[in-house]
Amino acid sequence: MKLLPKHVFAIASLILIFPVVKKSIAAENQQVTMACSSFPPYKIENPGIGPKGIDVDIMLEIFSLAGRDVEYTFYPWQRALKLVQQGKVDGLCGCSYHPARDKDFLFSDILGYHSQGVFLSEDVTLQKFDSVLDLKGLSVASVRGYTVHKELIDNGINAYEASDDNELLALLENKRVDAIYSYRDSVLFALANREKKGAVTYKELVSHPYYFCFSKKSEKVQSIINDVNRGLRTIRHNGTYEKIRKKYQ
Repeated sequence: MKLLPKHVFAIASLILIFPVVKKSIAAENQQVTMACSSFPPYKIENPGIGPKGIDVDIMLEIFSLAGRDVEYTFYPWQRALKLVQQGKVDGLCGCSYHPARDKDFLFSDILGYHSQGVFLSEDVTLQKFDSVLDLKGLSVASVRGYTVHKELIDNGINAYEASDDNELLALLENKRVDAIYSYRDSVLFALANREKKGAVTYKELVSHPYYFCFSKKSEKVQSIINDVNRGLRTIRHNGTYEKIRKKYQ
């Protein structure tokens, strides 16, 4: 029996292995990593068997349509932002647009809208609300770290700080503040999950669009953006988008 040279066996082994390696690399290129920050009902950390959040449900749906695996992890907001800026994670589960973010991020088509405004206790009235400056004279609370809290500070309004929307509602219910300045849906979600439900009045100031945001340092950013935008169009057209949102109302 004639034996084949050793280098022939080596080449044959590479031929057998190469398709597996190629498939593994292709699968890796399809995977997307996302950084989320807790923001119910849009992104719900540690939901157990409960709902994951509007944006998370949408994200999972559109990446499934694109045939991409997605791995998402919750971080405090500033850390999530930094990880994506540095390209260590592909994208954010949601962020608003600011011109300063153009240098680090590419933005998807509009993911949704955040209504922000003021919740007043039943015995407080606000005749005019065209600006946060109209809140002067009222005791106001906001969640520390939210953009709306910074907005109050920047406009010279001394706001009480709360750690989350539940604490905001407790301050309002106990009449420690006249009003809370926050995002409508996050406060309503917290209110719906509380045993004590006092009467509140909501007045909207503005409604801002928000997006999925992806790192310009990611080598696959453009293909991800293309898949995300295609997926958003598809689920809006087939009714899945509205079905997801209604689940949280």
